[in-house]
Amino acid sequence: MRKKILFLFVLLGFVLSSQVSVANTVRIAVASNFLAPLKSLAKEFTNQTGIRVYISNGASGMLYAKIKRGAPYDLFFSADSLRPQKLEKEGLIEKGSRFTYVTGRLVAWSPEDTKLSADLSKLNPQNPALRFLAVANPKTAPYGVAAIAVLKHYGLYESLRSQKKIALGESVGKAYQYTVTGNAQIGLIAQSYVRNPKHPVRGQVFYIPSNIYPPLNQQAIIVKGRKTVAVTQFLTFFHSDRVQKQLLSLGYDVPFMKDGL
Repeated sequence: MRKKILFLFVLLGFVLSSQVSVANTVRIAVASNFLAPLKSLAKEFTNQTGIRVYISNGASGMLYAKIKRGAPYDLFFSADSLRPQKLEKEGLIEKGSRFTYVTGRLVAWSPEDTKLSADLSKLNPQNPALRFLAVANPKTAPYGVAAIAVLKHYGLYESLRSQKKIALGESVGKAYQYTVTGNAQIGLIAQSYVRNPKHPVRGQVFYIPSNIYPPLNQQAIIVKGRKTVAVTQFLTFFHSDRVQKQLLSLGYDVPFMKDGL
């Protein structure tokens, strides 16, 4: 009898400790373009509160599919508004939790600009120095949809596609990796990759007018049943003016700040 009671106390202690552990964590699924900023913010948040933040990243379409299959994320920071809207319609988010956290910007980047300019308005698809131009896969990544629209605007898409010079990455982060490693000579990537003061880039950046590609309104949601005190604390921290200023400095537009702040 005593052994049974002891076992029950141990079991109860394990359950309670597990609940406390879960309550003191935040699990976030994030689109690749926002991974570096989120990692930095998560570290700062943990230092302030002691709440651990676990991050999984990938293409928005892939993360959306994982959430539909029941992946244990608390928050989803997508690279678009489409997937959060779909999750809302499917009843998989906390009511009223969907919001636009940043608007992304697309740039063309050439690490070796002495060999090949990043200026898409002057790019010759026949140039032998251009072996590959890297973009995110438009089937899974919003930045890929934007990149294809840009290539079509400059009259480059058909020629590059016929020459098999377009390198598709599963996410904009993969397109960045193709470019930074030299496998692609130009990358159409998120502006945040070239505005990170901790990882300065060499070469030339061509700033693409935002009116020639679909708006990259990036939205976030709280997954249904995952609204905890820790999640609420993280979102309060995220919406603070100081954090919003950091995001602005990384090349994002932020909806929670007035112009000029």
